[in-house]
Amino acid sequence: MRIDRFEFTKKFEKAFAKLTPGEQTRVGASLAKATAGLSDPSLHLHELKGTRVGTVSLNAGGDLRILCRIWDEDNKTVALLLIVGTHSQLYG
Repeated sequence: MRIDRFEFTKKFEKAFAKLTPGEQTRVGASLAKATAGLSDPSLHLHELKGTRVGTVSLNAGGDLRILCRIWDEDNKTVALLLIVGTHSQLYG
């Protein structure tokens, strides 16, 4: 499976704007990999549990994570990017 389209929440856009240029580049590279295929091992794609069931985490290098929801729509795979941040920022 690969991502055909991305949608962005305001929360994601605000968090992305606060990242350093290097971190923004890493996020972009991870999203590019997701368009090629979610099976790329460097993405470390996994579903979250507990109160975040239905949300997946993608690795954006180092301690940086992207949280999103993925679904199929009109034979396309769509990812809604919820937030981006470090592991401690996202999971407390």
